[in-house]
Amino acid sequence: MSVELLIQNKTTGASELVPVATSQVFRDFWKTGSVALNLRHVLLLEDCLFERKDIPDLIQELEQLKSWFEESQSGASRDALVVRANNVIGASKRVLNNPDLTVG
Repeated sequence: MSVELLIQNKTTGASELVPVATSQVFRDFWKTGSVALNLRHVLLLEDCLFERKDIPDLIQELEQLKSWFEESQSGASRDALVVRANNVIGASKRVLNNPDLTVG
């Protein structure tokens, strides 16, 4: 299983899956970092239990988590985690800036 964002365009019906992490990687790294940093919105990614109004806080927390990945991990693991965090940040910003897009 994996954690991913489903971005949908309400006007066109188009959809896009944005991978976050496998379930195991999410538990081992994303949750661990979120708990260490006392983040709550990142944890909502696992079940997509956030609303559009939560996206600014989610982006801020993702930036913090990305920094934590950079400081606490090394090598290819760090690089992969940072790339995924950047992808989720970018996708979240797209949704935030386009009222036709929803995430679920």
